[in-house]
Amino acid sequence: MRFGLISRMDLREALEVARRTLSHLKSKGIETLVEEKTANALGVEATPLGEMDVDILIVVGGDGTILRAAMGLRNPSTPILGVNMGRKSFLAEVRPEEVEEAIERILRGDYRVERCLKLSSRCGDQELPDSLNEVLVATSTPSKMAEMEIYIDGVHLLTLEADGVMVATPTGSTAYNLSAGGSILAPGVEAMILTAISPYSYFRSIVLPSSSHILMEVKRPRAGAIAVVDGRFQINLAPGSTVEVWASPHRASFIRFNSFYRRLRRRLNPGG
Repeated sequence: MRFGLISRMDLREALEVARRTLSHLKSKGIETLVEEKTANALGVEATPLGEMDVDILIVVGGDGTILRAAMGLRNPSTPILGVNMGRKSFLAEVRPEEVEEAIERILRGDYRVERCLKLSSRCGDQELPDSLNEVLVATSTPSKMAEMEIYIDGVHLLTLEADGVMVATPTGSTAYNLSAGGSILAPGVEAMILTAISPYSYFRSIVLPSSSHILMEVKRPRAGAIAVVDGRFQINLAPGSTVEVWASPHRASFIRFNSFYRRLRRRLNPGG
């Protein structure tokens, strides 16, 4: 079994956990590839994330680091073990002090793999990276209203006036979607959710089958708008631009030891 390792770079404690994790893997005689920036910080041989051919990827960091890793992986279905070094990480599975035990459980086969829906999208003819959380269309200027035409499976649903609109996966339903008032989708639900951000109408959110094809056409503002994938990839949209979203053929995979509802409880009650 070959492992990969990537760490959050702006936190000294995360790099210390990454160093400890690498040392433990080496003590077990396990071949480990280390992502470039992490490797440079640890003083070891580096492998670009997009070239990693590994069975398990350990990500030390918060949800942002995990999303970056999921977007850049050579094989999108490589199982990820997230080590929580963020403030409210939902995607991570274990705490820093649990890393060694988690590795031992993986080696024993004492875990399950949660496969998560991802979204494909494009703007005109430009394909965008797959998203694990959401595809967002919003005004590029704060406080400016956007007017968009929303189509589901080729049928016009509504003319939406709002600060923006997003299409989220079940994984992403607990992130920005939840903050915007959208419902939570459990991992086993094969669906996506379309949620408006501060709408000027009664429309708030709708849950759609994962087979749906969503098209959002930007009508206003004249200053344009933006499309953002998982908070990381951004493209400018001129009036008249369209963004299409549908279920990706690829799935993200996560190593899980605990129930989804335990993680959800942590997300909803971070101090509890």
